[in-house]
Amino acid sequence: MAKDLENTMVDNNVYILTEINNETTNGLLIKLTQWVDKLPLKNNLILPQKPEAKDITDDTCYIIGSNKSYKTYTPYEAVPENIRVLNVWINSGGGKDNITQSVLSMFDIASAKGAIIKTYNLRQACSNASIIAVSGTPGYRYMAERAFNYIHFGNKNRQISHENELGFAIADLRHFVNEAKYLYLEKTKLTKKELNKYYNIEGSGTLSSRQCLEKGLCDWVITNDGRFVNNVAELKAKQR
Repeated sequence: MAKDLENTMVDNNVYILTEINNETTNGLLIKLTQWVDKLPLKNNLILPQKPEAKDITDDTCYIIGSNKSYKTYTPYEAVPENIRVLNVWINSGGGKDNITQSVLSMFDIASAKGAIIKTYNLRQACSNASIIAVSGTPGYRYMAERAFNYIHFGNKNRQISHENELGFAIADLRHFVNEAKYLYLEKTKLTKKELNKYYNIEGSGTLSSRQCLEKGLCDWVITNDGRFVNNVAELKAKQR
């Protein structure tokens, strides 16, 4: 029970402060689901007209939202009260990918309803916690100056009881790795070459706040003297 309190949600604040797994994070997922379910749809949504095509059936699904904001508010600007904001505070070594993907699904639904997802890396965002940190709304991913982001190959921890299951385990692991790589390529400036280096077991990478800002893993660095910086050159000058 004590561990469960470390990955939890209070009001519009999500805390990911320990390993991400079933034991520590199921309570968070329930609260997050309830929060997202109560979000109203964006007022400015325009529903697409139904295409006039003979092969369209009545059960066709239509996308009614978008996770792209029309305006990005800087840390020095107040977000309008009609826009819901989810603050995600992270200091985690990572954990299970299936739980992580559930958290990201909640982010996607909240974004489709017009919410802003702010992520804050307080000290460490490692492994799957790194994926959560970079998956905030673009322009709203924060990182403390002394924090770091860690990318590595990961471990599925799948138990194999028969030799025939080995092939399935390898395919499952390959799917997990490719899914994680896609997220980094979509949400950051990391290249395939860089990702392949980090996903090499011997090349796992610890990225400083300055490197994360440069590579697009965060949008703002909160400096040790209490400022928000989104310019790599300015951060370099400060750290000399």
